[in-house]
Amino acid sequence: MAATDPTEGNYFSSYDDLSVHELMLKDRPRTLAYRKFFESNCHLVKDKVVMDVGAGTGILSLFAASAGARKVLAVEASSIASLCEEIVKENKLDHIIEVIHGAVETISLPEGIKHVDIIISEWMGFYLLHESMLDSVIVARDRFLAPDGILAPSHATLYFAPVDLSQHFQDRAEEWSNIYGFDFSPVASQINLEEVSKPLIAILKPNMICTDAQEVISFDLKTVTVEHVRKVSTVLSFPMTHESKVFGFAAWFDVEFTSGCLLNKDSSPTRNISSVNDRGDACSLTNSQVLSEHIISCSHNSNIGDINSTKLSTVKLRTGPYDPPTHWKQTVLFLPRTILIESGLSLNCKVRMTQDIVNKRHYNISVTLIDDRDSGEGDHENDEQISDVSDSDDSTDHVVPCSCGSDRCRLISALVDKYNVEHNELGEEAEMIELQAEVDAAKQLDEDIEKDGWQVDSNSVSIEDNNNQSLEDV
Repeated sequence: MAATDPTEGNYFSSYDDLSVHELMLKDRPRTLAYRKFFESNCHLVKDKVVMDVGAGTGILSLFAASAGARKVLAVEASSIASLCEEIVKENKLDHIIEVIHGAVETISLPEGIKHVDIIISEWMGFYLLHESMLDSVIVARDRFLAPDGILAPSHATLYFAPVDLSQHFQDRAEEWSNIYGFDFSPVASQINLEEVSKPLIAILKPNMICTDAQEVISFDLKTVTVEHVRKVSTVLSFPMTHESKVFGFAAWFDVEFTSGCLLNKDSSPTRNISSVNDRGDACSLTNSQVLSEHIISCSHNSNIGDINSTKLSTVKLRTGPYDPPTHWKQTVLFLPRTILIESGLSLNCKVRMTQDIVNKRHYNISVTLIDDRDSGEGDHENDEQISDVSDSDDSTDHVVPCSCGSDRCRLISALVDKYNVEHNELGEEAEMIELQAEVDAAKQLDEDIEKDGWQVDSNSVSIEDNNNQSLEDV
């Protein structure tokens, strides 16, 4: 598949790296959430056409086929599509799964298929929207999904919360304070300087979160548009229940697998967040595992009416600090300086997320602190601002420090200026110490000369003793 946009070609080629797929497959909370969706809703999958957008190595397509899908279209734009085909054949599901090598924006449905009933995709990136793969899911929905089709996941929510990383930096300071008996603290300082100049992807401990998280954006994949997520702007308020030292803000997301629309147009959607296996009308994996034949079995009660065949079982995948860790971890955006917020006060900020013009796979994120009287409209001279220039390698095109005026470069320049000031202060202190040492040495030399009976002739380049004996000046 040829990409006309160089950034798109680079994006797809990044998924040629098998270690990326290994990381995702070994992410158990992620992968098991998708498996549970099919396990709990295979009565809605049976005999339907499923499209897997960004199939990768094909694990979601295998889940769909095993749940009873009549046809699965595994769409993959990277060259990993050939490996996906091998895996499908190895599992003897090539009569159900058809691998389509291409971007969903340009492919066509196979002959005889007019639409798909279900679209499955693992499109989420760091802070939910990074990589902008959601755009491709929206295109697939608009081009191929039946009006009463299902999207999985069906809903997504992005959260922000202020964080205290005191322990994070303290642990690093202690780690580098004793390296084989030597103090390597300057290394810790340099790592800190580099770390706070860009977003940090890390697994945060629950006690690092200063207060309850707030919702930045939430949407239904059945109705969300590209324009809706191209630019996000909202004002958040975080009531502080205890005094906190705020280093920045952490971002994470939840997605929910709940169909907003059933396959039967005449039926009304019914949600069931608890396990539907208790009613006997859902499906389950035999012994809670996929069988060696990779078949997910449905156990329907023949006495249950048609209405129960439309029951939906909700599955949620959470990626926050309080949840089992995933490969997404959490994303931290640092403030230019740490601030102390007293208990009982509220920390207010305006969040802006804008899809990058040059590379739509990245987002520019800015967070502006505001006071209680401000609605968040406009910038203010005394506001602290933090920003993410999209985690992009494009930042290497900027000199350091850079005077382009972007938020990221302004932050880096401020950090460099701070470093230079501290460095100059140390240099001045060293010069004073050196000068004092020279003065002390000169005094000592004078004392030694007088003690030994030597005299210095200020009008001569030679040193003479009392006996008029001359010594060559060195």
